[in-house]
Formats: sequence, structure tokens, C-alpha cells
Amino acid sequence: MKKKNFLVEEERKIPVMNQVDVLVAGGGPAGIAAAISAARLGADTLLVERYGYLGGMITGAHVVWVLGVGDGYRPKAQGIVEEIKKRLEPLQAVTRSSEYGDYAVEAEVFKWQAAEMIHEADGKILLHTLACQPILKNNRVHGVITESKSGRQAILASVVIDCTADGDMAYRAGCLCENQTHDVSLRVVIEGIQQEKVNSFAEKNPEKYQEIIRQATALNGGTMPNQIRHLKGIDITDAAALSRTEIQIRRECFSALYFLRENLPGWENARIKETGPQLGVRQSRRILGEYILRDEDLRASKHFSDTIVRLGCHLAANYALYNPKGLDFDIPYRCLVPRKIEGLLVAGRCISADYQAANTVRLIVPCLATGQAAGVAAAISVREKISLRELPVKEIQAVLRKQGVFLGDD
Repeated sequence: MKKKNFLVEEERKIPVMNQVDVLVAGGGPAGIAAAISAARLGADTLLVERYGYLGGMITGAHVVWVLGVGDGYRPKAQGIVEEIKKRLEPLQAVTRSSEYGDYAVEAEVFKWQAAEMIHEADGKILLHTLACQPILKNNRVHGVITESKSGRQAILASVVIDCTADGDMAYRAGCLCENQTHDVSLRVVIEGIQQEKVNSFAEKNPEKYQEIIRQATALNGGTMPNQIRHLKGIDITDAAALSRTEIQIRRECFSALYFLRENLPGWENARIKETGPQLGVRQSRRILGEYILRDEDLRASKHFSDTIVRLGCHLAANYALYNPKGLDFDIPYRCLVPRKIEGLLVAGRCISADYQAANTVRLIVPCLATGQAAGVAAAISVREKISLRELPVKEIQAVLRKQGVFLGDD
């Protein structure tokens, strides 16, 4: 058995750079909604984000469709989900929409407006800063340790909301978690393809064309370089696996590109304009909370007394959205509350759910909805000095309704 080596870090004093009511770790859709809703209730709120911009998968992986608004027949989700759309429409930054209420946003405008919405609510944002370790004492989180260009610093907080998508703070605080892989991908934008020339060659030389395509896709994991490629079995909580995957995708994509430039008429001037700054990730860690949301709960349109949002979206394993149609299910508050650990909530794709339910929960709309609920709960907890686990759910629900969240026709 291989012996592990350890280095004992020398004890040192870590400066406390801030003390707030609510600290939100991660600036994706869940973190944005959490910071806005907590700050609007008067909580001193700070959002910490590792990149130089907000938006998470929307802006980093270009997942620009805000999916999950409806139930396959009509729109259902409201609250911050609806507010973002109304805010971006006058800026001509809602580029497409569907009959179910789903809409696509312009990523660069969303970066700008997400920060503006938090600032308008009197929330604070700290970019280029990684929340790397929760400050834990007697099974309670009291803030986080951060790393940045400013060095290693501490931020104290009455409540921490883990919106890291991968449950980093929850996992490092000792929360029970599950970790299962799903497809990962990288956005690749290719320009300069002369499609008419490609089509003409394919029509005149069908067998040769098919052979070129076969060789090109073999170089790129079975897909053309201008198509979305899904890689499986990548544990994105492992930095080494992440590194190998990023390098592999670019290496194989460029190999296929240069092969096509040499061999397929119409691709002579093709070039990769850009690749995404981060991988598109669908699943990783999920906490084990006070309740585990199950896929059968979604499919059965199950309602809960502690609901924090009512939705109708469902994403099947084959990526078919609104399958089945007409659902009307709740996400309970208990899915945001980890077992045993106090002072911590989670929001986004790392909430407590089974693997199949998490395939739906990871959509942008459920992430925004759980983030909004977590922000409300955190602010109420701080204001009334009640633990997150003991909060009166009816009080959370009353505030969410005032913020426009749909909790059912009743």
C-alpha cells in the first residue's frame, strides 16, 4: 500500500478582511439570486467569486438559455427568474424565447447586469477570490478562508451560502455528500467555414467526403470540431482530472481542425475563434440534506409544506426538456439544509437530490430559485437570530411571495 506524505503547515495568523451577515460563495445563477434576495432584506451581504465576472455556466460556459421557466405548456417560474428577463429585454439582451417562457440571454450583458442588480440591492461583490475553506467550530460554519492576490484572508459571517455548484464549502465543512459524474463539454467557436464549398464537394465526392469526416471525428472523440462534444466519467472535483480534460479537448479539437483544413474543401480558412474559459459541467457533488428530492417526486408533481418554489420543468436523461409535460412539483426548503452542520445553506445544483432529480435541478431556473430562497432564509435567520434549521418556513414563504416567487395557486 502506497504511503501518503503529509506536510504540516506552520501555524500563522490570518487577517480578517471583513465581517458580514451573509457570505455567498460562488457567483453563478444561484449565487447571484442569493446575494440579491439577502441584500434586499437588509442583510450585510458579500458575494465571493473566483473569476473576474459573475454568471457561472451562463457566462463561463455560454449556457445562455434560462431553461425551466415553464411546464411544457405555459410559464410557471417567477421571482428573480422573471425579473432578469424584464431587465434585459430593454437592453436587447434577451436574444430568443420560447412559448414555455424560457429565454436566452446575451452573456456579456448578463455579466454586467448581474453585478448591477447586486449593487442596487446594496450587496457587495469580491471577484478574483477563491473561497477555499469554511471556518468551522463546534459543527457551525462562521465564515470562510479565501485566497486571492491579496493573500490568505478570513471573512466572518453569520450565515454562509454555498453556491459553488460543486458543494465545495459544504464538503470541506464535513457535510455528507454524494459525487457522481455526468457529461462535461467545452464551448468551441469555429469560424471561416465555407459551407457551400463543403456541400458541393460532398455532393460530387460522397465516399471521399464520408472518409474525411470519419477520420476527422476519430481525431476528436467521435465528433466534428464544430459540434458539441460530451466527455463522460470526468470527476470535476479532481483538479488533475480537470486539467487533463481541458488539455485533451483542445489538443484533439485542433488536431481535427488542421486535418480538415488540409483535406476538406471549404475548411481551408477555418479557425478556432475562441474556447470557453471553463468547462460546461452538469453534475458533481450533492449534499445529503434534511430531505433528498427524488426524481419520482418531480414526476408525481409532489407538493411539500416547506416548499420554496413550484416548478414544472423536467430534463430527461436524453436531454429532452419538459418530458413529461405538465408537471407541478415543489422543491422543499429542507433540500437546502445540510445535515448536522449549522450556519450553512446550499443552493444550485449541489442541493440535496438524487442523481436523476439533480439532472433537472441543475437547470438555470431551479438554480436561480433555490438561490433566491437561500438568500431569503439567510437574511431572516440573521435578523431574528434563529438557526437555519429552525426557521419558520411560513415566514420564508411569505417573503418569497412578496418577491414574486410562485409557490402554487393557493
